[in-house]
Amino acid sequence: MDPQEEKSDISPGTVGDMLRAVMREPNAGKRKKIMKNFSARHADAADFIAQNEALINAEAEAALIGAAVGGTVTEKEISYKGGRKHVVMREKRNAPNMAALSLFLKNRMPDRYTDKPQTETEVEDLSELEEDIRNAEDKKS
Repeated sequence: MDPQEEKSDISPGTVGDMLRAVMREPNAGKRKKIMKNFSARHADAADFIAQNEALINAEAEAALIGAAVGGTVTEKEISYKGGRKHVVMREKRNAPNMAALSLFLKNRMPDRYTDKPQTETEVEDLSELEEDIRNAEDKKS
């Protein structure tokens, strides 16, 4: 058996493991099997998501907005030196994510932000120019 095939048959333990296994698996049937097995083993999580769809959507929207505009995140780094615990707090500045910003704007304000702007074509009145051309042609004849 191919080592890649063996990896896809492993039952993922976390959502991240499951997503990596699905992304790695080229066979659509096996991807569905991986997701079905994960859902069966984590029925409580699936039930929570089904019962709290509005909460999940609000969390996802907040995460999208946070990614779109960037911001400051505080990270906690814990290390042990000489048997003592050392905690260092660091602030990290995340730059705005342009893909998230684009997605947010296109969905929230589609009339202002789109990949395919539809503008009205302005038609210039050319009647005077056409008349001048006809007069010039008549004078030549």
